[in-house]
Parts: sequence; C-alpha cells; structure tokens
Amino acid sequence: MPDLTPSVLFNRILGRVRLKHLQLAIAIADLQSLHRAASSIGLSQPAATHALVELESSLGGPLFERHSKGMRLTRLGEAVLPLLRASLVPLQAAAGNAALMQQGAASALIRIGSIAAGINGLLTVAIPTYVAAHPDAAIDVHEVTIDNLLESIQEGTLDLAICREPTPLPQGFGFRAALQDGFVVVCRPQHPLTRQATVTAAELLAQRWLAPPLTGLGPQQVESLFDELGGVPDLCRVSSRSTEIMFAMLADSDMLACAPASLVRPLVQREELAVLPWNSQAVGPLGVLAKAEVLAHQTHPSQSFITHVLAVGGGLRH
Repeated sequence: MPDLTPSVLFNRILGRVRLKHLQLAIAIADLQSLHRAASSIGLSQPAATHALVELESSLGGPLFERHSKGMRLTRLGEAVLPLLRASLVPLQAAAGNAALMQQGAASALIRIGSIAAGINGLLTVAIPTYVAAHPDAAIDVHEVTIDNLLESIQEGTLDLAICREPTPLPQGFGFRAALQDGFVVVCRPQHPLTRQATVTAAELLAQRWLAPPLTGLGPQQVESLFDELGGVPDLCRVSSRSTEIMFAMLADSDMLACAPASLVRPLVQREELAVLPWNSQAVGPLGVLAKAEVLAHQTHPSQSFITHVLAVGGGLRH
C-alpha cells in the first residue's frame, strides 16, 4: 500500500498503540494462544481480540495466524516482534531506576555484564571498593558470553561489559583496557612442583593436564603452550569454564591446568590453587566495553564506576 511509509506507520503507532498492545503481542507469541495471553495480562477475551485488531491495523497487517494448535507468527510478526519486545526493555530499566531512587539509591542502577575472567579478575576487587566509597550505589552483575554481551548492550539491557576487546570492534562501541592478562599454569598448592624455584618443560610434560574449554581462547593458548614445551602431555578430557570444576579436578590430584591469571585470581589469593613458575602467555587485556556515547559522556551514571574499574585494573598485576 503506497501510504504505508515508515513515518506513516510510526505516527499510527504513536497515536493508537498502547503498552498493553505490546504486552499482549509478546504474550501471544510466547503462549501461542490468544486466550492464555489475555488471561496472563489481565484482559478479557473480547478486550484482547479488540486490542490485537488495533495493533495489527496500526502495523498494516496481521501479526499472527491461527492453526490447529493455536496461533503462530506471520512473516510480519516475525519481523516486528523482536523489536516490540526490545521496546519494553528501556521502560523496564526506567521503572527499575525510578524504584531505586525512591528507595534511596544515590544514582541510577549500573547494569554490568561480564565474562567469568572479568568477574574474577576485576569486579571482585572493583565492586567492593566502589561500594565502600559510594554506599548508596546500585549495581547489578550478570555473567554473560561475549556474543550476548554485545547484543545486550545494543538492546539496552546492559550499560557496560567487562571483557576482552572484540575483533573487530563493532561500530558504535568503544573499549577501554583495564587489566593486562596472561595464561598461567596452575595446580594444587601441595603439588610437588610448587616446591621448586623453577620448572622445566620436561617436568611439565610429564604431568597430566586438565583439558581446556572447547571454545574461546583456551584451546589456542594451550596448543601454543604445548608447542613451547615441545610435546603434548597426557590429557584429562574434562573441560569447563567453571573455576569450581577446575578446582574440584585439581584439588586432590597432581594434574595441571592452563588458564587466564584473571580467571584463577581469587583461587590463588585464597591459596586454593598455586601458579607454577613458567612464563605466562600474554592475552588481550580485560577492559570496559560500552557504547561509544557512554564512554564519551562524562556525566553518564556509569562513568564514575568505569573510571574506578580502570583505576583498579591499573593497580593489579597478573
């Protein structure tokens, strides 16, 4: 239809669509039933039917089609529903910030996503010291993979991420390095090799090693280490990104593992693991990933925390 330009549709949405319409469409997509969707958001069946007609009319076509088991998305529905769902995220964040401010928080909620190495290597130090200086700060932290971090920042569900710099760095994002990092060789503190001031390649190759995680930096770093040692040792085929699994596997055995110094930092500090005297293999630094506008905006609610993380990282060594 010639009149259905983006601006026409946008003005229709502004004039006709209410938040309840969006909530209904999301519920129908999730529950695949108009009746169950209406019940889940507190609408009667006639009201829900009317609301769906209004929404589809505003968007210029049907979002759902009926089939024997309920309702499913049309091509139009598949195209617009992720955007409708994402449009509610900033409103949820606004509600959360408003509630926090009413409860006495000194600033808006800082929503952080981090890879495991970022949590163990930076945030376990940065957050307690930041909160000590800013007692009313509100911070929410999630452990997330790098792929999900980028998506979550783009969608507005996270303000920033602690990770390594993505290659290539997506347009519109910025990265600030905070902590130099490297892969180290670890074992239980009672391992015989910990009594030595130095270890040789032959001694390391004679040990059994925990297999690295199947994805990420681990495989290539371990392969590079074995090339440096001049061989491939016996491997225990248990791989995990979990430091708890690593600790459980090493605690009562003489196996070795290769992992980022940042990832094992808390275990080494608690003397649950020990680092053997072998040159660490450099890897990209951990740092702050955020939208470029956030990093450039000195008055953004996250800026104080970002500055603190960078300072903390600069004072730590792997």
